[in-house]
Amino acid sequence: MGREYIICFIVIILIILLNWGVQKYTRYSSISINKELKSFKELLKSEDDKRINDKINDIEDMWNKKYKTLAIFIEHDELEKIETYLVSLRGLIEIKDYKTGINELNKSIFILEHIADKYDFSIVNIF
Repeated sequence: MGREYIICFIVIILIILLNWGVQKYTRYSSISINKELKSFKELLKSEDDKRINDKINDIEDMWNKKYKTLAIFIEHDELEKIETYLVSLRGLIEIKDYKTGINELNKSIFILEHIADKYDFSIVNIF
């Protein structure tokens, strides 16, 4: 009887530790991508075509690397929204519609912040 309690206790501890690791990675990924997106917003306002194209390529590379890991434990619908906004942003940059691009960029930033908040361990998310 005591052995079952020990096994249950170990399983609960493992679940808590894995959940903590997932939350840390999700928060780290969200913050790092959002930091890049916010600096990109300032670059869009400057309308420097060469730097904008280089930066969007860097952001897409960064997103693709993070996406593979995030897709393991986050709903795909949330990640696909960000993917959609980034693709739309790419198209708007190609036609040099930077003002509308800032709108798509803001949507991406909001969804990333929402994902980080949604997967945080807090009283609001428990109940």
